[in-house]
Order: sequence, then C-alpha cells, then structure tokens
Amino acid sequence: MVRSDTQAFLVRRQLFSPGLFSITFRAPDLSRAIAPGQFVMLGLPDRIRPYLRRAYSVADAIPDTGEVELLVKTIGAGTTALETLPTETPVGLLGPLGNGFTVTDLAPEDPVAIVAGGIGAAPFPFLLRALTAAGAITDLYLGGRSERDLAFRDRFEGLVSRETIFATDDGSLGERGLVTDVFARRAAELHYVRLYACGPMPMFAALARVVAELKIPSEFSTEAEMGCGFGACLACVIPGVTKPFLVSCQEGPILPPEKIAW
Repeated sequence: MVRSDTQAFLVRRQLFSPGLFSITFRAPDLSRAIAPGQFVMLGLPDRIRPYLRRAYSVADAIPDTGEVELLVKTIGAGTTALETLPTETPVGLLGPLGNGFTVTDLAPEDPVAIVAGGIGAAPFPFLLRALTAAGAITDLYLGGRSERDLAFRDRFEGLVSRETIFATDDGSLGERGLVTDVFARRAAELHYVRLYACGPMPMFAALARVVAELKIPSEFSTEAEMGCGFGACLACVIPGVTKPFLVSCQEGPILPPEKIAW
C-alpha cells in the first residue's frame, strides 16, 4: 500500500444535528486509492491545537468526483475546528492507512449485517456501496443513546439493500435497548455469512460473544487513540489473544474479534 500526505480542500459540510456533521474534501488521488475501512490522519495547517493529527475513518470516497467524506462528532479542539473550517481551506490527509474490510470473497445474495454504535457508523456508507457492488444482501443495525445520536441516519438512505434497524437506550427511535441485543435476537434467524461492526469497546465485547456463539465470521473496526497512524508511537495498542498487544493502526483497524482479548 502506498500512502501519501495529500493536500485536500474542503468542498462542503453537511450538518445533521448540533455537533454532528460530515465534511467532504477534494482529494482525487486519495479517493482512488482508499478502500472501505481504511482511515486517514487529518492535519490542520497553522494551528497549535490540535498539535497532532487526528485519525478519521473514511465515510465515503467517490473517484469520479475526487471527493473524500468524513463523519465527525464535535468532541475537542480538533473536531471543533473542523466545524467552522471555511470552504476551500487546505488540510493534510495522510493515507490510506490501515487495512480494509473484506468484501471481494462474498458471493451474490450473501446476507451480511452491519452493526454500528453512534459515530461508529462512520465507515459504513463506503462499505455499503462496496457490498452493493458485490451483490450482497445488507441489513444495517444502528444504535445510540437517543434519536439525537442517530441524526445522521438519512445518510444511509438508498444504501441498505434490505432493512435498517434502529435501537436506542431511551426508546426514542426504533427498539428500546442495546443494539447488540437487538442484533442477537434477529441474527439467529437470518443466517448472516458475515458481520461488520464499529463502535465503542463495550459494544464490541458484547458483540464478540454473540458472533462467537452463532459462529458468524466478523470484522470489527477498532476505535483506538492514534498519535501517528503508522505504528511509530504505539499509542493505539489493544489487548491481544496470541500476543500481549495488537497495534491497531498497523494490524488493523479492521480485526476479527477472536484476536482481541476482551
């Protein structure tokens, strides 16, 4: 994989709710090189805060237009800066980084599931388009604390081939409860050949038990704090099964759950 530090320019911002938005950059070379599940390290020029680049999953990449989209939740200095970044501002996008989701071995009409917790939905518009091209049948499970956490749900319209299922802790959208429980109740009947997931580690831990019991091959997009994105700082290590630690940015971020020590 050839990575490069691309100068990209902000094209547009789409606001879903206060503090939840997507940003799209013009980055033709990157849009052609990146695969679903890979990420970029974004650097804002001429800023002291944030000093280090930040890792972002790529929500979508359109080679025909040369655009790369990121889904962002405002949390700290870096995401706040993106919320007000003027159009045509240049940024640095280092990528593509990490590995991607496995799609090419799927057969037409293979049923697959995607489970996302909140902003963990970030890499899945891109993946869903790849799954559609492969002819897979897709179900999307979106979970959050409340309806507000899933304000970006319209971004998935037209991308899911079968059904989108919502779950919220307070019952304000879809089923009340954890998205992992909703998935577990349905998965035994639907015979998925693969599951893709992204979200917080507690969600992963619960989901790992479910897919192990049902014997569903799975790929988790791990969310670990990254300082460099290419294995130099070792800030993104997570506990491993066959060795003490896995370096998420190098060995992942896409990992099978059986490799992770929950």
